[in-house]
Amino acid sequence: MSRVGRDERARLHEVASALAGIRAATMLLNAPGGVEGERRAALAQMAQSELQRLERMVQKQQEIASSAAASLRVSSQDDEVAEVIDLDAVVGTIVLAHEAKGTEVEWRPSRMLALGDSDQLTEALNVLLDNAATHGSGPARIEVRAVDRPSTSVEIAVTDDGPGVAPELRRRIFAWGVSGPGSTGQGIGLHVARDLMERQGGYLELSESGERTTFVLGIPLLGCADDGAGERASGLGDRRGFAT
Repeated sequence: MSRVGRDERARLHEVASALAGIRAATMLLNAPGGVEGERRAALAQMAQSELQRLERMVQKQQEIASSAAASLRVSSQDDEVAEVIDLDAVVGTIVLAHEAKGTEVEWRPSRMLALGDSDQLTEALNVLLDNAATHGSGPARIEVRAVDRPSTSVEIAVTDDGPGVAPELRRRIFAWGVSGPGSTGQGIGLHVARDLMERQGGYLELSESGERTTFVLGIPLLGCADDGAGERASGLGDRRGFAT
């Protein structure tokens, strides 16, 4: 498959997943006797944030499509400027989207800031939570932690209690089109997620221990948010599931 064809399928994968979260949140907001108060406001905010992310994605694809030369398309990706990412805002928003779809997620705010692309990080994390919901059991768990590898990074580890990745697939799990036995997926999500992380100087790795499966996203660490930013983000976190 050509690179253009892969990019189109990757973007459709992103759009479909984001729309599923928005649709679930909208159904909860419109349901009689549904969520109220702070959680209602948080759901509405999440849906708005995801719609804005979709708009940016479409705008970017339109800009790429309008470039006549392939070299211009490549440079438009390579020349992206890193932004300051409030990890609690990014993680909190995508966790709400998955909770709206019925996935239980355990997570605590970290107050950490990173450097990269928040939309790309959001989609990579979205892929991991989709996989945890599809192949795991029990709640998905997210841990945000600072590490030295040797440069200082922040890692977002997503863990589930599913059957794990088959030994024969571990070396190929990030390849395009690779999926486990019996899987109904396209086998492109993890490939897309790793590509998105590497574009912003990060990484995506598989780390298995015992019966747990953990995928680890890494991105350059900037520091910690001020107290005000930490308080704003904490309203989205420290939950043990979202009652639907």
